[in-house]
Amino acid sequence: MNVNAVSSVEFIPAASNRISPLPLKKSIFFFALPSIGFRLAIYNGMPLLLSWGLTQFEAFIVSFTVPSAILLALAVGFFKQEGHPVTWAGMCARFRLRRLSRRDWLWIAGGFLFAFLAGGMMQVAAQKLIAALPAIAPPDFFPPLLDPRVTLSAAVFTDFVGSPVQGNWSVFILYAVALFFNIAGEELWWRGYILPRQEAAHGRWTWLIHGLMWLLFHVPFYPWAIVSLIPSCLTIAFISQRRQNTTSAVVIHSLYNGLPLIFILAMVMGLI
Repeated sequence: MNVNAVSSVEFIPAASNRISPLPLKKSIFFFALPSIGFRLAIYNGMPLLLSWGLTQFEAFIVSFTVPSAILLALAVGFFKQEGHPVTWAGMCARFRLRRLSRRDWLWIAGGFLFAFLAGGMMQVAAQKLIAALPAIAPPDFFPPLLDPRVTLSAAVFTDFVGSPVQGNWSVFILYAVALFFNIAGEELWWRGYILPRQEAAHGRWTWLIHGLMWLLFHVPFYPWAIVSLIPSCLTIAFISQRRQNTTSAVVIHSLYNGLPLIFILAMVMGLI
């Protein structure tokens, strides 16, 4: 298979005879269970870890990383169950981890810019939802990085970590590890495993179904973000399907979720 040729097409339906179609009813199951898992890990796991003496930052890292790592394991497990060769080449082929062309990079740049700007503007909607429905507000133990009511600053983040951040490279490393599992777990599961199966069932408009279901996946643990996440959820799904390349989704997702890592690095280096 010519990788460059495949990566240049606009849309090719999933064609492997090993990829069984995933109809809507079954998709609900594949989206709902991980959503419940994240909800339990964050809303039950974090308070438990705090009661064991972990700092808010440490509890946040563990409770977000564990369900992401489980998604990664599930993606690999279902990949093996389909009977694909357990090799890096086999995984790249099934999960559509392909080399990025110039056109891919243009889609990535445009997609990220749109998702970032549109999502940022819609943060106002998240704040209004919280004001109107206080029950959906982030709990007190929630990380300020993800709370739209909090203006992030060095002082706020230092208080969250529970110790000075400057020179504390463990903070940067822990967040980088959590980010890795977040991106690897979600992208291999959603865009690598689920999306091609949904394409086999729904064809050209799969990105819309997939993007909306991924949006709803976030609701149990980010209910206030139901509006602000629309641009990123639909953009990543659209570009991933149109380019038939999960790598593009990995890059956009990494840029979008990785911005706090830059802030943390600047704090560790004493720049802010």
